[in-house]
Amino acid sequence: MTLLINPVFWITAIAVYLLLQIRLPGSLTFRFGLFNFFTLIILLGWEIAIGALGFVFFIWLAINLITSLKNKPAITGLSFLSTGLLILLLFTFLLHKLNLANTEFPFKLAQTIPWFPTKTLLSFLATLSFSYIFVRCIDLIHSCVWKKTPLTDPISLLGYIAPFHMLLAGPINIYEEHLEANKKPFSSITPAATILIINEITTGLFYKFVLAEGIRVYFYGIDSNILVVNWLDSLILLVYVFFDFAGYSRIARGIGLLYGIPTPINFNAPFLATSTTDFFTRWHMSMGQFVRRNLFSPIQLYLVRKFGLKLAPLVSVISMMVSFTFVGLWHRLSWTWFSWGIAMGVLMGLEKFVQTILTKQKWNQSGDFKKITDLIGRIYVFLVIIMSFYYFSGEVF
Repeated sequence: MTLLINPVFWITAIAVYLLLQIRLPGSLTFRFGLFNFFTLIILLGWEIAIGALGFVFFIWLAINLITSLKNKPAITGLSFLSTGLLILLLFTFLLHKLNLANTEFPFKLAQTIPWFPTKTLLSFLATLSFSYIFVRCIDLIHSCVWKKTPLTDPISLLGYIAPFHMLLAGPINIYEEHLEANKKPFSSITPAATILIINEITTGLFYKFVLAEGIRVYFYGIDSNILVVNWLDSLILLVYVFFDFAGYSRIARGIGLLYGIPTPINFNAPFLATSTTDFFTRWHMSMGQFVRRNLFSPIQLYLVRKFGLKLAPLVSVISMMVSFTFVGLWHRLSWTWFSWGIAMGVLMGLEKFVQTILTKQKWNQSGDFKKITDLIGRIYVFLVIIMSFYYFSGEVF
């Protein structure tokens, strides 16, 4: 988050907008990808920028090879190539997460494999916040290999996989939506759009640096992190994380709107949710969209085709458990986050079962009863989230 208090970040962000107004040859995504590359050089250094471009070029070549072979029925080993690319991405992701979870891991890896460029690679992955790059690559492969979405050029792809304004903490943009930017006619920003952009950025800055940091400093001091020792600390942590994360997301969206690059909304009044399922459609919404698109729906469809509609409720629970286990381990490789993912999946499966029963009752549709159930639901969700924050609070910082 230190980038946001760096004047160079904002000067560069404004410069990119001004450059995009010049009607150079190429699509909007190509021009953004090109300027994004130079922005990465300014903000992170030429080694990181060149490395990011090289990584993106490798992914582009691999997907090009896979999609070209997919149109040739006589070619064997296509599944092997697709699986191999996914395994390579997963291996890189695991290296990144193990590095963040265990300070001794880089030394052990360097001793085990002396010839491996451990320090350089792990520093590169940490600087680029590879967790977000990883999920964008998964969505890219899903879109191009299985949904047959056209693969764009490497420069445009750099603007999708490693956009400087969404690099540190998302949101997670969808590849197909990224390409939609090229279908919109070039036009100057309207007064209404200007107000929206200013509102997103200023609200984000207020959330991040006034509310979130104000809460942390007021309760724990300037140089201290939030230490959870009781339920009140858990509540403070929840509020802090919301304003910190939602603030960054709104700043990123404001910058995306300024450029005409799709940047999804990431939060939508999550504390008004009436169920855990509802909460996670409002909290980190871009992650929820990614999970539904790339994990939950494909897994559910496969299991329903295999076992039939009679087991649909069980299939839904299994799909949720697998999806949220991934979400937990995506945050951190630990048994705590693994068990959190399993628990959330089971809980949402039970919620769906209860909601199915309630919706069959006609009196559930009455206004007064719905107000009561909504109130109970909001209290229930609040307690669940507070408990979960208390449970994994030791691994947040």
